[in-house]
Amino acid sequence: MGPVTFNIHNQTKYDLRVQSSNGATAEAVAGASTSLGFGSGDTNITNAMRWYQDGICILQGSVAWSAGGSGADDGWTTSNIICMSGEMNGEGLSGCNEGWVEMQPYNLMANGGEVSVTYTNA
Repeated sequence: MGPVTFNIHNQTKYDLRVQSSNGATAEAVAGASTSLGFGSGDTNITNAMRWYQDGICILQGSVAWSAGGSGADDGWTTSNIICMSGEMNGEGLSGCNEGWVEMQPYNLMANGGEVSVTYTNA
């Protein structure tokens, strides 16, 4: 896989913490943005997206990619309070109470690229 830039925009009223399967972490307080960079050796990446209110995790979703499949989930641990929109290498994604959104073609991220996701209040 090629390198990937992951841009995260947290336009919710909750704080967001990101934990990647390769050990990388990032935070974006309510209204802030952040990004993570992944090298060509970072394959099969899953990013746990966790939203916090008063220090308590209230929702968890994910954004994931590999050479064989990519997608995102706007949250599954409580009633859905977050919506997402964005793109992976120019292919749009969105969800609000959608569950897992599978991206096509399956090898969309095989050569790396850019992933951008914006989260808003539902």
